[in-house]
Amino acid sequence: MRLTFMLALICLALAGPLWALKVTLKSEEKPFEATPLKIEGHTLTYKRGSKELTCAIDDFVAESAFELKRALTSRAAAPLLDLARFALHRDLFTPARECAKEAQSLDAGLAGDCAQVAALCDTLESEALFVQANTCLDAADVEGARARLNALLSRFAGSSAARRGEALLSTLDQLAAELKQKAQEEEARKAQEQADAEVRKKRQPIDDWLQEFDTQLNRDEQRLRDADADANAGRTGKGLTAMEEIVNASQKVRDALAKNAHVLQYDGQVLRAKDIDDRAKKLIVDSYERWASHLFAMKNFALAGKTCERALEIDPRDRRLLALKVDIDEVYDKKSVLDGVTPPDKDD
Repeated sequence: MRLTFMLALICLALAGPLWALKVTLKSEEKPFEATPLKIEGHTLTYKRGSKELTCAIDDFVAESAFELKRALTSRAAAPLLDLARFALHRDLFTPARECAKEAQSLDAGLAGDCAQVAALCDTLESEALFVQANTCLDAADVEGARARLNALLSRFAGSSAARRGEALLSTLDQLAAELKQKAQEEEARKAQEQADAEVRKKRQPIDDWLQEFDTQLNRDEQRLRDADADANAGRTGKGLTAMEEIVNASQKVRDALAKNAHVLQYDGQVLRAKDIDDRAKKLIVDSYERWASHLFAMKNFALAGKTCERALEIDPRDRRLLALKVDIDEVYDKKSVLDGVTPPDKDD
């Protein structure tokens, strides 16, 4: 009975450690307790709660992978040297040095291999510190870079990384000034963006108001083409009525712009309003010219002359209107019969 109990204890001891380790998988954020059972190559078998699981040891974060392997490593020179190399390949330099030192203490014949591990640790860790310093500079963390460069120079003096670090440290104050200036410029840019956003918010209602006029004029320019086509096709009543509506609508645009000129406070709005006013003016003159031309073709010389005069009041140098006015005056007959389609009165 006693012999059976002793054999059971021996089997349990050979099966692996009986304690759980706090470890973290790369695929999980929170650590958990795991009991390592065995490792074959890079495949680890462990218990998590009551479940026995198998995975690649490098599925764990580097520190956890090292602790799991160390728990299954015997305290002999060769396995400890292998554990040191395992730590070295995962940038765990302090554990790598400790394991190599312990391996050398157990077997002096491994001194050369252990020294090689220690030298590689120094080289890789010094390079890592130099990279970390540059990463800090990329993040505009000058003091973080300074701390890592000072650590590099004090711990690994004479190394290639230390020589580069010394050169970088000598320019750190200048870099700090440049980074500060860059940060100030970025702050100014953000402040300007915020100010621009506030201006856009304030000017947006006026911009939208001007855009409505642009849209209306686009629509009425097409309406004039359609109205001219209707009049040419014999649908004179429809065509001339549309022209009258276009004149009235365009005049309202000009009146609204003149009345509200004081609200055009922001950059570009005055010029845009002028462009819209010029378009509305041209559309009125074009509508009057087409209107008068069709009345002239209908031999309604009185109304044609009156309509032409209204247009010339707006643009006295329009060559089309001036030529048409000459034609109307040559054949004008005060007894012409009106067809009921009249231009708006001057004060309408």
